[in-house]
Amino acid sequence: MNLNQLKYFVAVAEHQNFTKAATQHYISQTAITQQVHALEESLGVKLVDRNTRPITLTPAGQVFLMEARAILERMGQAVERTR
Repeated sequence: MNLNQLKYFVAVAEHQNFTKAATQHYISQTAITQQVHALEESLGVKLVDRNTRPITLTPAGQVFLMEARAILERMGQAVERTR
């Protein structure tokens, strides 16, 4: 798991769309899909229900979204305080 995967997952969750999330981060839709899949593999759970349009988060995905946002916020605070 890395910070980019967290950022990508949050973007997918917020946009409810892989393509829009990829556009936000200036990467391909395939790349963002692969990164979210790699995150799911590392956690051992599905975070996104890809069978719905727009996509939705699984219950695990909803929990992880809150935690990912908190981690990214904390990281931003750490950088600010350090500077």
